[in-house]
Amino acid sequence: MQLFKRLATLLALALALGLAGCSSLTLAYNQLPFLGGWWIDSYLDLDSAQQARMKEQLRAWQAWHRREELPQWVALLRQAGAMLDHGTVTAEDLLALERAGRASLERCLQHAAPLAAPVLADLRPQQWAHLQKKMEEKHAEWRERNTGRDGQDERAKRYVTTLERWLGDLDRSTRRQARAEAEGWHFDVASLSQARSTREARTLEALRAWSRQDFSSGTAELMKLAQPLPAEQALRDEGMASVLKLLNGLSPQQRDKVKRHWADWTQQLRSLSS
Repeated sequence: MQLFKRLATLLALALALGLAGCSSLTLAYNQLPFLGGWWIDSYLDLDSAQQARMKEQLRAWQAWHRREELPQWVALLRQAGAMLDHGTVTAEDLLALERAGRASLERCLQHAAPLAAPVLADLRPQQWAHLQKKMEEKHAEWRERNTGRDGQDERAKRYVTTLERWLGDLDRSTRRQARAEAEGWHFDVASLSQARSTREARTLEALRAWSRQDFSSGTAELMKLAQPLPAEQALRDEGMASVLKLLNGLSPQQRDKVKRHWADWTQQLRSLSS
């Protein structure tokens, strides 16, 4: 898994909501209860009463997050900017950002657990079955994207897209370099598919633990999934090497452009938290 995609997952908590990819972070964040409710419902097939309760819980979570966690995101962006200022970016620099992002994720999950528990406890057996079926469908879509003739090209495109979400628009030569790096990664579909199945099973176990109000076990299980599984480690290492090569190859002008992109995010986050 590409390092910046992992960081997006940790920093935004729900990459599926498209928060980090939106042109307006403010707009996406303010719509979080609606977007989050829609996304969750697509997996759980909630009835109208359950949907209303979920949106209420999401609003409560967002109020906490706006007050307590957004300032931590501002600090994380400041840390990322300082990383670029120091000259050569090292693997330890990126791992430090990841540790900060993981700490944010853990705080978010700890606060989400008691809010999600009543909704999860109210799920009927067929809704749990719907969740499992939905994950299996997403898994099948993933396999189809990555086993076809165009799988390598699609992975390279997604890598460039992820980079540009985080770094802003890249020039043509940098995009070409990023694509070439991603196309050279070793991508073992069979072993990565098995790892994905493991993640799906553990996610179900964690949510069932939350439904029983076993918050510590459920949160701990989800936090384990913030780390690569053994089958994913080689791809993660290749992704980190590619990101380091790209960051350290940026010109001073390109670095300034990235920092302006992050400065715009910082301004939006400060506005949201005020």
